[in-house]
Amino acid sequence: MKIGVDQITVRNGEQLIAAVTKAFAQGDHVIDFTGVKVIDSTALAVILAAKRVLKTDKTLELQHRPAQLDSLIAAYGVQSLFS
Repeated sequence: MKIGVDQITVRNGEQLIAAVTKAFAQGDHVIDFTGVKVIDSTALAVILAAKRVLKTDKTLELQHRPAQLDSLIAAYGVQSLFS
């Protein structure tokens, strides 16, 4: 699923979580961050929502990850969820 916005923040988090949850429930397993320029911790909530509904035969794939995402993952100490 291509995120399709340039920011992932608390302002659009609920809509993105709903969209990702729907896409992943239908079998998607990719989050494409192309064009995303600004993120906050809401991005982690979006990814974790996707992981919760991910089909068991699929592996979560994060494409075009913003550098900020890796910083957030490290800051929150959740590296083991993304290895």
